[in-house]
Amino acid sequence: MIRRAQLVLIALALAVPFVQGCGEPETDLVVERLPNVEPNLPAVPTLPPPPHPITYDDGSHSIFGLRSRLRNTIDTEVEVTGYIIEIYVPPECEEEPCERPLAPHLWIADTQSEDSRRKHLMVVGYAENQEQIDEAVELAERGRYEPPDPETGLLPIPTDFHVGNKVKFSGQFTRVGGSGFNNSEGLLDYRGHSTIENVAAEEE
Repeated sequence: MIRRAQLVLIALALAVPFVQGCGEPETDLVVERLPNVEPNLPAVPTLPPPPHPITYDDGSHSIFGLRSRLRNTIDTEVEVTGYIIEIYVPPECEEEPCERPLAPHLWIADTQSEDSRRKHLMVVGYAENQEQIDEAVELAERGRYEPPDPETGLLPIPTDFHVGNKVKFSGQFTRVGGSGFNNSEGLLDYRGHSTIENVAAEEE
């Protein structure tokens, strides 16, 4: 019985935790509070509005609109409104042999003052050569130009193209035109037009 009592006392002694003089259990755990994390994010940028509308009230595209929706507009029949910026004129031949001139073409832009060639749209296919245009213009000035019969499929030769005119063109928006011109961002193969503002008429 004495030996059993001694074993019980030893077991109780082992079960009691070792305490320091202050009566608290010894521990090595140190709790440290981490500083608050404040994210340093840049301010949300303010996106500028598009420089031109995608389409106008009459449903025609701007040049910006055609190219901003290139996947949907390329290789389709479209209408586009813009200002004539430049018209190609074949250079005069001073010495033989003369270099073969390019087919007639012009460039339009969303504003009259746009000077970036990348923002211009080439229009091609409205005549085979400059002689056709010169003859049609001369006849129109004399009131004798007669457009071809629509049943023939031939297009009338434009006689009212002037730099500064605001024109609504219709045609095929494509990367390669019928006249051999090409542009990776698209050009317009001419099918027709209507002049909205005619600077030549306003100056008269």
